[in-house]
Amino acid sequence: MEENLTMADLMAEVDKSMTRIYRGQVLPATVALVNEQGIIVNIGYQADGMIPWNEVSADEVDPNSIKEGDTFEVTVLKVDDGEGNVLVSKKKAEEQQVLNEVEALFNEKKTFTVRVKEVVKGGVVASFKGLRAFIPGSQLTNTFVDNLSAFVGQDIQVEIIEFVPKNRKLVLSGKRLAVQAAKAAKAAKVATLEEGQKLQGTVTKLMPYGAFVDLGGVEGLVHNNDLSWVRIKHPSDVVKEGDKVDVVILSVDKETGKIALSLKDMTTDPWLVDAANLEMGQVVTVEVTRFAAYGAFARITDNVEGLIHISQISEKRVHKVEDALEIGQKVQAKIVTLDKEAKKVGLSIKQVAEEVDDSMKAYMSTGDEAVTLGDVMGNEF
Repeated sequence: MEENLTMADLMAEVDKSMTRIYRGQVLPATVALVNEQGIIVNIGYQADGMIPWNEVSADEVDPNSIKEGDTFEVTVLKVDDGEGNVLVSKKKAEEQQVLNEVEALFNEKKTFTVRVKEVVKGGVVASFKGLRAFIPGSQLTNTFVDNLSAFVGQDIQVEIIEFVPKNRKLVLSGKRLAVQAAKAAKAAKVATLEEGQKLQGTVTKLMPYGAFVDLGGVEGLVHNNDLSWVRIKHPSDVVKEGDKVDVVILSVDKETGKIALSLKDMTTDPWLVDAANLEMGQVVTVEVTRFAAYGAFARITDNVEGLIHISQISEKRVHKVEDALEIGQKVQAKIVTLDKEAKKVGLSIKQVAEEVDDSMKAYMSTGDEAVTLGDVMGNEF
């Protein structure tokens, strides 16, 4: 039995003496001894392998975590370190394994997560299994990033857009994945929205045609017509960026993600409030505000305007509105049409004048010579 063991040991030693190794070779290693200088490993060669502590790992290593009998791969740095040992590196073998993994991720277009470590010129740096990776600022996410340092310490989902194993160049991007995530989040949010729903949002942007409001991951548009019950020239007449506003959803297109909102529907329509005090046949004092080819518009109250059709301005034929009226002029007019549903009021100056004429004739027909114009018109004359 002893002879057999001795022969086996001898054959193993002969195999070791005949084995050749070379710099850069990756070998399996078994821990034989741990000391202050490093780790002695059996690498199946006539000499043991020596791993200095700075070649154990890219990260800080607890010596107590390495035990006799542990196995892993090492890379040969020097065949003879001058003391009869082979200088090997566990760290280099791990780095090569990482490079192989990264190449597979790159070729297979797979995604993974990294943590941003620091800001550098043009972007940020992250670490992937000890390998330094660069993420350009424009590739961090799907929106413009003004302050790159805000990403330090954050985990982000990325993919490899450039990899050169020879010089260990690794460039990552989170932009496409962020775009996909934003689209998915928007679709999920839009799916929960319904017409008539009341929500609170934040005004994010003002445009000549309306205001955009963030509803928590999705934006809706409040058109100028739906910002206020009164006519406005620009959204800034009603809101400003950053304002918290209550809105009503007018419509949701769940295919395109477009959302139409209304701000004015959260308040009482002032036109209807003022119009409640108006009625057909009522004579009101109005102020001419603007001209049109077909007549003049006049303010009845702060919130209600009426139209004096050109045929209702005077008993005489009027060719041009401006020949008969002036902007700012106050006149007596009779309400001849009142459509509260369509919010339209028709006015007539002519009918007021005709009624005055009829009154004059009625008084004149009495034959009372003492009747004066003042008697007919009242104290206004």
